Amino acid sequence: MRNCDEAPSRLPRFILGLVKNNRSLLFGLATGLLLSGCYAFVDDETPPEWKDPAGTQQDVAAIAAGSGGPGASVYNAKCAVCHQMTGKGIPNVYPPLAGSQLTADDPALSIRIVLHGFNGPIERNGAKYNGVMQPWKNDLSDQEIADVLTFVRSSWGNTATAVTPEQVKEQREKTKGKVGAYTEEELKSSL
Repeated sequence: MRNCDEAPSRLPRFILGLVKNNRSLLFGLATGLLLSGCYAFVDDETPPEWKDPAGTQQDVAAIAAGSGGPGASVYNAKCAVCHQMTGKGIPNVYPPLAGSQLTADDPALSIRIVLHGFNGPIERNGAKYNGVMQPWKNDLSDQEIADVLTFVRSSWGNTATAVTPEQVKEQREKTKGKVGAYTEEELKSSL
């Protein structure tokens, strides 16, 4: 038979045994409780609203809804992940298309980039980028490339002329032997 003095000495050993054998579980539980307490200080009733001083909100809405024509639909499906819905890219990761001189220049340059991709270091608007853009020649038709480039060249304040499927077909033929993505030097010397 046990006496009352034995019970208190067994209880601390039992608790220490639980802690020792279930450290991960207790740590996770304590972390969860701590993090759930953080929400007591957050007021999410009215999230902040970003105001776009450049007025690209209409372009973003058109892209998201796919109502900016066929070019907006292609852009949304293929380009917006990297270059963003605003065309501003991701600083030091993916270059902007909004306000890009390259998109306003000879459409052959943009067509070649979309067809064969782009690789290597570049500098745009004072920011440096060193990434890879995949080629789309096997995924997009001449019409889709013309549509998306026309959309890019006329959105976010860009005012360049439309690109035609015939222009894309011409560049596809001229560069069919191209292996790999263009670099900045190759692109400039390719015309």
